[in-house]
Amino acid sequence: MKKILLVLISFLILGTDLHAQPTATRGGAVKSPYKTISDDTYVNATDFYEGLAAVKVNNAWGFIDSSGKMVIQPQFNPYQAQFNSYFSEGLVAINRTSAQKSGIAGNDPAGTRWGFADRTGKVVIQPQFEGNYYTPPHFAGGLAVIGGNFIGTTIATFGLNVKYGYINKSGVFVIPQKFDDACDFSDDLASVRVGGKYGFIDKTGRMVIAPMYDAPGFFIDGIAIVELNQSSYVIDKNNKKVIDKPFQGLSTFSDGLARFEAGGKVGFIDKQGTVKIKPTLFFSSERSKRLMFFSEGYAPIEVEKNVGNDVNGKTLHKFGYINQDGKTVIEPQFDFAGPFRHGIAIVSLNSYFGYIDKKGKFLIPPIFANAGYFIDGIARASGGGEFGDYRYRFIRLN
Repeated sequence: MKKILLVLISFLILGTDLHAQPTATRGGAVKSPYKTISDDTYVNATDFYEGLAAVKVNNAWGFIDSSGKMVIQPQFNPYQAQFNSYFSEGLVAINRTSAQKSGIAGNDPAGTRWGFADRTGKVVIQPQFEGNYYTPPHFAGGLAVIGGNFIGTTIATFGLNVKYGYINKSGVFVIPQKFDDACDFSDDLASVRVGGKYGFIDKTGRMVIAPMYDAPGFFIDGIAIVELNQSSYVIDKNNKKVIDKPFQGLSTFSDGLARFEAGGKVGFIDKQGTVKIKPTLFFSSERSKRLMFFSEGYAPIEVEKNVGNDVNGKTLHKFGYINQDGKTVIEPQFDFAGPFRHGIAIVSLNSYFGYIDKKGKFLIPPIFANAGYFIDGIARASGGGEFGDYRYRFIRLN
């Protein structure tokens, strides 16, 4: 569960105004649709989480607040991807392992040891835990998943294996490393794998739903999507099916609807199992399919445009939005379209990113080489044509 891809530049399709309308001041000057929160720029930066964003300075990562002030000096993860770590429940995973020791600057998964720092930058759990370089641990429900290697000594376990357990905010294992896979706690339960099957544990480590499912699941509002024999079911915390009919490729419910697949197309059901949008929606890739979920009443969709071919001779694919009745509310015209957050979505055209409102109008035209979501009114963006370099700034809408 970690990052969303992005891209964009100005274009006019299907009669929709794709350009942000600059505001003229009394003196006749054109007002920009956005402003930077400070003059500082960064080689790399993350979105804001819990009011802080990680920024990279001289191969080390620190954190700024929403005013742009550096509140935690750059000191963590030299050459490493703090980008994949974020504040959760007041703590952030950190390490000080230098990848240079392996001779490959920026990539040293095997040597990484993770600990946690608080919002002042104080290390409250010393770096000691093994972890995937690309998916640092984080806290959810007061516990964090930690993996660790062990050498199997039997025919069944021979070789290097990884077992997973959970630590508390004191860095103490409260659930031993005994699972073959483990997920975050959600709704006080967590999905874990024993052998080839997934079940659910409570925060004492007690197995409350026996391992019987083929993929991990997450409880949200008392229900979870589980997979069994290539079919998806909706269960409650007593392992009872709340929808009798199985579906294919059922997603987590979002805005009260869940995506399913039939005949190579996508549709949506409600929590009673009623088909609200018939499976007629096209998708060309797993990436575009995963983005088809409802947020703030809208879901991105993909269509094949019969307007000719691109330079590679492939049919053009364009993205727009539907509402929960399945009606197109923003015509497919973008090369990428992300979910709405606080009434704003990231879209792309011609390999540049911009931001639209729920009418499909650009709040900021497609001018950025890379961009993040507006969180608490602030987004990260790198420039190219707009800023004249590819360093990151943080922006607000004017």
